[in-house]
Amino acid sequence: MRRLAVAPPADVPAPPRTLGRLGPALAWLAAAQGAWPPHRPTAPRSLVVADGGSREDGQREADELADGGCDLLVLGSDGDQVPGLVVLAALLDLEPVQAVGTAAGDAWASSTTGVRDGLRTARMHVGDPDALLRAVGSAVLARLTGLLAQSAARRTPVVLDGSALVAAAAMVAERLAPGAPAWWLAGQVPPAPAARKGLAELGLTGLLDLGLSRPEGAGLAASVLEQAVELRH
Repeated sequence: MRRLAVAPPADVPAPPRTLGRLGPALAWLAAAQGAWPPHRPTAPRSLVVADGGSREDGQREADELADGGCDLLVLGSDGDQVPGLVVLAALLDLEPVQAVGTAAGDAWASSTTGVRDGLRTARMHVGDPDALLRAVGSAVLARLTGLLAQSAARRTPVVLDGSALVAAAAMVAERLAPGAPAWWLAGQVPPAPAARKGLAELGLTGLLDLGLSRPEGAGLAASVLEQAVELRH
């Protein structure tokens, strides 16, 4: 497994305490841009990954975004969340019920069963990110992982949605690109316990807490971040 080299963001002054919870988010953006105070991104891009691919496809996509001048990627995902929950449960050593919690609603039984079945194989590959992705068999998760890892390597800041798929991809991507979480901002607090634990393991705290698992949560967080930049100026 070849690991990607990730440079740390710049050091910036601590934000004023009067900015409250917006302060750390603004400091994150400023560090990615290299100076305080941050400026409003000039070429943000929003991407909701619903179609699959490979990790290499995701890495190529991240390169294309960076080469095109993208200076903030707002990343969400749509589709079956069970593969993400399986990966999170395997990496965090959670039982299926702990991973799913009550956020699955009417799909609780099928989600819990899916996680239980997937864990039988996934737990054998927790030390090998690529083998873990193959074992889970989610092309969406593989593409997300490549996107996140390579975006960090290309110094593209990314706002994450609150889905289990994105949280799982972030955990796997961190193993491929150590230091990558410094380039990510958790846009919201995920409703699934496993996703919350996964982001916490990466040192990420959600900017918003709206109970959303849909991709729109990342866009809302990015809007708040951009408005905060304007207020700061």
